[in-house]
Amino acid sequence: FSLAIERHDDGYLASFPSLPGCNTWGVTYEEAVKNAEEALAVYLETLSEHGDPIPEEMAKNRISLGVTVRTSIIA
Repeated sequence: FSLAIERHDDGYLASFPSLPGCNTWGVTYEEAVKNAEEALAVYLETLSEHGDPIPEEMAKNRISLGVTVRTSIIA
């Protein structure tokens, strides 16, 4: 998913435009990216646990992160 990072006076806001409410913060750019990886994993795990569909990617030309999410398989 595309990651948008905005510089603010006291840090960086990291958000995923295609995932409403999936955002985080970091004092440094690197911290914001690290926190975004964790936020993305938790967001996708929560969607999966609730049986909700994963949204389609909306934006292009942004920084992207790959995260592996492990869930149990229900047969």
